[in-house]
Amino acid sequence: MPRAKSGKSQSKGARAANLKHQSGSARSALLGLGPVSLRILRAAGITTRADLERLGPVRAYIAAKRIEPRVTLNLLWGIAGAITDTHWTKLPSEYRSSLLLDYDAHLDAVRSLAAPSNKSLERTRGR
Repeated sequence: MPRAKSGKSQSKGARAANLKHQSGSARSALLGLGPVSLRILRAAGITTRADLERLGPVRAYIAAKRIEPRVTLNLLWGIAGAITDTHWTKLPSEYRSSLLLDYDAHLDAVRSLAAPSNKSLERTRGR
């Protein structure tokens, strides 16, 4: 009678990857992101995949950029890939474009809040 396959038939690496994916540690919950990205995200208070899903890729990227202003858009793609279980290089161009539009909208909002309003300009000119 043939024996049922046991977990021992899996390679050591496959078992380790499986355990990492199932565990709740910060490192395993954000698979696909490198150690530097994970460190920056942890410093921003983002430690789990649930944190990423709650914030969404753009807000998580903005939080990371506040911690480390030199991060590039590759981090945004990596975060989006971690959320969607897709390697960041395989994200559809339409999805990347929508992420860029969301990020650009955030930048516009920040700029408009930082810019003096017409009323405040009138007040300072009238002095």
